[in-house]
Amino acid sequence: MSNVPTALSSLHWRLLTLSDLDVMEALHRLSMEGMGPQMVKPESRSFLVSLLQGRGSVIGAWAGSDLVAYGVLQHDLLPEDDPRHHLGLSAQQPLAKLAGAAVAPTWRRQGLQRALVAKRVACAGNDRVLFATAAPENTASWHNLLACGFTVRALEYRYGGFARYLLVRDAASLLLHNEAVSTGVGCELDGAALSEQQALFLQGWHGVLPGSTVGSLRLLPPPVGVR
Repeated sequence: MSNVPTALSSLHWRLLTLSDLDVMEALHRLSMEGMGPQMVKPESRSFLVSLLQGRGSVIGAWAGSDLVAYGVLQHDLLPEDDPRHHLGLSAQQPLAKLAGAAVAPTWRRQGLQRALVAKRVACAGNDRVLFATAAPENTASWHNLLACGFTVRALEYRYGGFARYLLVRDAASLLLHNEAVSTGVGCELDGAALSEQQALFLQGWHGVLPGSTVGSLRLLPPPVGVR
């Protein structure tokens, strides 16, 4: 892994435009190979078009003329995609969703997923609450989000009834993430114990860090006065 910084530093980053639609769709399809909808939601071409036409911003990483990774920051959300009811937020609170990412297979395991999260967090600014969804069994996805200051706040069933964590990055999540990292405290639940996890989420607990076994999650109660 000592060559990772050199590999990433060779990439050129820019926002995608409608002229990049074909290569974006090709990378999306390539990144989906071998993964069913229970792991990652397949997107339609029309949805990708809508993103490139203004429903969001798509940051892409290029190696020469090849698109090797992209990440979506979506700000125009459908009502059923709005998590405010889970989070106790007002209708006026600005939101944005990290709505999917793709990395070419030959560029995986080099830190690009985490770099895409960080790029989108920076693009969103400080006024928006950020959220994302990830399948509990897609551990790489939610591990990267947790590492960038998100916490798991709810378990939902979306996209045809598949389990998805709802992850959020706000003041409470950053506070609990730092507490968990510095103290090592928390309640750990196995990845198969989704109903037990959900019971704690409903009480305001946050999933803050990966647990000690594959798929497990460490949870903390909310800070005093914060849900």
